Amino acid sequence: MNDPASRRGFLRGLTTLPLIGGGISLIGAPSAVAQPVTTGLLMAYDEWLFMERRMLCLEQCPGDDTRENFRPTNTGAHTYHFDGPGHWRDPHRLPSTRAALVLSAVGCEWEGRGIW
Repeated sequence: MNDPASRRGFLRGLTTLPLIGGGISLIGAPSAVAQPVTTGLLMAYDEWLFMERRMLCLEQCPGDDTRENFRPTNTGAHTYHFDGPGHWRDPHRLPSTRAALVLSAVGCEWEGRGIW
């Protein structure tokens, strides 16, 4: 299942590397390794993002049930998606284009587990 020689095994292994003074960048066109964008993939990615946010809120503010209603702004991260109000920066940056890559990179085995 977790064959280190496979692409998925390699990506999963990246998540276990210690990062000292830097990070890991995937180069080239990593989204090309992605599976076809299906309803099942997008539903799994949506669920994963929801849970990722919940876990981040719990990590940042343990015991604060209201934290999930807070939305950070003005961090600059929004510029990845938008040039301005309602204007996509690049249609190739849509979340669906990286769903399989992100799920794969974090080791989320979503295929064949849901109703979609």
